[in-house]
Amino acid sequence: MKRWLLLLWLLLPLPVVVWHYGPGQKWLARDRAQSLINRGQQAESAKDWAAAETSFREAAALVGNSDNRLKMQLDVALVRARYRQGAAVDAIDGIDRILADPTFPGQSQAQQREARELAGRIHYHAAWVMRLEGAQRVLWLEEAELARQNFRLLTEISLASSQAAYSELQQTNLETAVRLQRMSLTELMARPLPEEGEGMAGQGLSEQMARRRGQRGKGNQPGIGENDEGPPNAGAGRGRFPGGPGS
Repeated sequence: MKRWLLLLWLLLPLPVVVWHYGPGQKWLARDRAQSLINRGQQAESAKDWAAAETSFREAAALVGNSDNRLKMQLDVALVRARYRQGAAVDAIDGIDRILADPTFPGQSQAQQREARELAGRIHYHAAWVMRLEGAQRVLWLEEAELARQNFRLLTEISLASSQAAYSELQQTNLETAVRLQRMSLTELMARPLPEEGEGMAGQGLSEQMARRRGQRGKGNQPGIGENDEGPPNAGAGRGRFPGGPGS
């Protein structure tokens, strides 16, 4: 009897060890990742984008492909951090990959809205900067069109789901994107570059995008909705992206 009790006593730590080195590691990694996400969000609130990127990148490494929803959330956060630090090409590539990801339509509506609105902002400010740099029309217009298409899709979807306030916000963004396409270069140069896009300036974005011409757009086009037929006859809204994630 004593031998059996002793054996049971010795075996008691075994389940703990198995859990610790098995499922327990996943729980620990997830807890650590959530702490890093919270830290990254705090850095975002303080507009410390470099610190936010570091935290989000460390969290993404811990999450890996174990949680598709959380992975997408971190991918968007990393793109936003890169964008707000002025890494224009990285941000454009990153958001295009997210929208073209086969798993994107399966994400929650809130996550899809956040990603599409960020895409609209990135492409809009890229188009603005490229126009100021004297880029060929075909280059800057591609970015302006992607901005318009994303904001239009957000407007239509939110209107169909009776989200009146959000639909009105995206309608304003849509009109602003349309105005960018229609205004003359002289009028554009007379306006101050929005603070959100200032980081994109001064890095030769037009030249970089010109070199990459033809490498983008293979497969699904990001931000294009069904029956897209060119710029709508929207008003020339002057609002500069009020509210929204990452503003």
